[in-house]
Amino acid sequence: MPMLEVFYSGDQPPSREQKRAFAAAASDIFQRVIGTPPGRLQLVVRVLDREDTLAVLADDEETRPDQE
Repeated sequence: MPMLEVFYSGDQPPSREQKRAFAAAASDIFQRVIGTPPGRLQLVVRVLDREDTLAVLADDEETRPDQE
């Protein structure tokens, strides 16, 4: 059984409607491309905090004093 794991980071977590739309599109793609039967795709959406992404590097650069 195929599984798709999605990591999401943004200002707001995705809404239920956004997750449902993504799941429907992903299911359709898996059906067309690799023949996954309907209802067999396992989908996991993980919402990450900003501090758990590379955005933390940008935060560090903004708080560091200029080095000349």
